[in-house]
Amino acid sequence: MFILLFLLAVTHIQFYISRDLAYLEDKAPFESLKQEFEQFYSSHGDSWEHVGSARFEASGSFAEILLSAEGKTLYQQGSLSKEELLEDGYMLALHAGDRKIGRLYVMNDRQFKTYEFKTMWYGMLPNIGIASLLFTLIAAMLTIFFLSWRLTIPIRRIIKGIEAIRKGDAAAVFPEQKKDEFGAISRALREMNDSLAEAERTRKQLMSDVAHELKTPLMIIQGELELAHETGSPLTAEKQASILDEVLRLSRLVHEVLDLSRLEAGMTELHPRTENLVALLGDLTAKTQFLVEDKQIHLSMHAKEEVISVSVEKARILQALYNLLTNAVYYTKPGGQIRLLAETTHLPDQQQPYAQIRIEDSGAGISEEDLPYIFDRFYRADHSRARPSGGTGLGLAIARQTILAHGGRIEVQSMVGKGSVFTVYLPLSARTPNMV
Repeated sequence: MFILLFLLAVTHIQFYISRDLAYLEDKAPFESLKQEFEQFYSSHGDSWEHVGSARFEASGSFAEILLSAEGKTLYQQGSLSKEELLEDGYMLALHAGDRKIGRLYVMNDRQFKTYEFKTMWYGMLPNIGIASLLFTLIAAMLTIFFLSWRLTIPIRRIIKGIEAIRKGDAAAVFPEQKKDEFGAISRALREMNDSLAEAERTRKQLMSDVAHELKTPLMIIQGELELAHETGSPLTAEKQASILDEVLRLSRLVHEVLDLSRLEAGMTELHPRTENLVALLGDLTAKTQFLVEDKQIHLSMHAKEEVISVSVEKARILQALYNLLTNAVYYTKPGGQIRLLAETTHLPDQQQPYAQIRIEDSGAGISEEDLPYIFDRFYRADHSRARPSGGTGLGLAIARQTILAHGGRIEVQSMVGKGSVFTVYLPLSARTPNMV
């Protein structure tokens, strides 16, 4: 089909080239005919009246002649229609002085033969087109058959891999990577299978971690109750307090696991309000003052502005910052210091301004090996940290997910023996809170 269109275009262009060459090679008859028509117009008082019955000596050299003036056909010689001549005839503009008086559309014998050849060729094109379509159809069927045969093997391998995924086979095999559609499908399926396998590993790891965290308090509770039952002696106030502590620990662990799961799944609905971040940090330092006093740690807060407006859910953002601050308190030795700094800043990849909170401590620091994992659930950089006194291992994970849910981000820098710096960025609110 493209070849036919190409031949059609070539024939069309060739006709007009041949027509114009015929004029250039034998201009004299064309100019003579033009002058005769212009003289007729002048000799008849600048009028074309009776031109249709006139005779022109130079007309014998032309197979086709058509005079058009003021949108009307005034003179015509030959067998072609008006439309055919207007489209394919060679045009000669007629003038009387500077005034245009009409147009002649002409064909000499050579031009007329070229026109007949073009017309004949155009008449043959439908038959050629039909033959071409039949040939194309046969070629297409053979190509489809060949391609279907070639593509059967990778398709079957992809189907086999999908069936393996359906059965839960993590080692599903797909066709080798290629730079085609099947290669793209194979890569997508392989990535999906890897994601499913990773999700399954994460689920199993979570179940293992939760079971491990639940095991110790449950064993303590079970041991105390079994001992009381076997001896028949009532639980002392001290034993009751111990059991209550373990129950509270279990309750806190369950709530934190559920809270973190909802945050990670995006199922937590936030109810943000415009708050003064400086006031929130003031409340936070007051709430943790008793912790730093017990360890004789110097805690200070510095803000470059009196009011920094952020849109947050107060309770959740305070809990996230509290987790970060208590983590700093735990790892800072007695006599150390912790600084809270608040200011507004601009991030390189963001247009809107952000509030920046830095929590700097002079604690033990975090090793490079542990740094990438400190926000993972149940991960403890200090592997010797006792669970009864060391929390659930979910504090930093919950803090990170809470900050992300508020449209913020968190970064950490640390050096062993020098301390750590946790930096939190929160988007600034559009309006100022009614507080100072």
